[in-house]
Amino acid sequence: GTNDWWSGLPVGTIDDYTKNTGTGTTSGAYRKIINKIRSLNASAKIVLITPMQRNDFVYIGDSHNNAYGSYKPKNGRSLEDFVNAVAAIGKYEKIPVVDLYHNKELSIENLVKFKRLKDPATGAYKNYKYPTSATIPFNPSTDEYPYPAAAMNMTHDGLHPSDKGNAMIAKSIVKIFKTLGF
Repeated sequence: GTNDWWSGLPVGTIDDYTKNTGTGTTSGAYRKIINKIRSLNASAKIVLITPMQRNDFVYIGDSHNNAYGSYKPKNGRSLEDFVNAVAAIGKYEKIPVVDLYHNKELSIENLVKFKRLKDPATGAYKNYKYPTSATIPFNPSTDEYPYPAAAMNMTHDGLHPSDKGNAMIAKSIVKIFKTLGF
């Protein structure tokens, strides 16, 4: 999902899934994965999980490894296009889907409390909330890491879930598991 979107893998269509077109699209790759699971255990209960939204990501170990959030398209596609593909596959297969993308607790605004960036007018560091944070430039060569511990909320870096985010995701998954008799 999220890595497919960022890397530019085409999302494909439900036809790519139903016609088993292969791993050239995300939809086709899901067919391969689900077929493999079923070949290993025909009675396995499968649950699909959509990607969650993304804020601007900056890797703590290397600020040059960074990416903008799901608030704008990448390669002409929105992350929500990938979410919709997962939902379509779930509907087609009658497989439950945990929709993290549309979960209000995981909205872009809730992923981090703020992003610490240089004020373009003064050069002083300030804490900016989304959506303003998405309009302030970040220079990985000269700026401090923008997500101090106090910024952590549902993620610690705008992308990867924090303990709080993982607990919320686990709660959503357990809810679906209970409907399957687990």
